Amino acid sequence: MKKIFALAIASLMSLGASAQLISSNTMTYHKEKGKNYNRLGVSYSSISPDVDGADAVSGLSLSWTKGISVSGSLPLFVETGIGATYGFDDPSPLILSVPVNVTYKIPVTSKINIAPLLGVTLNGNLASDDDYMKYFAMGWQVGANFELGKFYVGLSYGGGFMDFANSEDDYDGYYDHGYKYKLNAFSATVGIVF
Repeated sequence: MKKIFALAIASLMSLGASAQLISSNTMTYHKEKGKNYNRLGVSYSSISPDVDGADAVSGLSLSWTKGISVSGSLPLFVETGIGATYGFDDPSPLILSVPVNVTYKIPVTSKINIAPLLGVTLNGNLASDDDYMKYFAMGWQVGANFELGKFYVGLSYGGGFMDFANSEDDYDGYYDHGYKYKLNAFSATVGIVF
């Protein structure tokens, strides 16, 4: 498990390095047409199934995001990227996520923006060998990033359109018999933009 997590971290860092060679744009909106940005972030996540009384799993996420300008006159962007979340508690999943978000940057000052976002996520279970956990699920997310020059702080919450776990049987007492689970996740993120 530790080797897989280390490999995921190394992959994310190499993606960020490649992206930096391609683009040196900042996250702050410029009126120039086609001004894109990249973002690297570290998140604390609380992941819980949508069943009353079920315990949440704490996790750490690493992510790379690419923002693509879709308007020359408005600070409107489509974001995509890749992220990996490792859950510390038992069971400890390793979840790979690919978001597709729409975000609009609201300038507060020349160096401070508020960027609300709304989108979908494609989630894959990379490491858990538990029979009740599926390998793919699709979900949604809503949140906002607060951009402070080259740094940002983000808050987001998301849920699932599809079940991520299906406990038709009781597996080692983790889940009650006969429930299906969608992932609900709250994340707090800090990172850099370039």
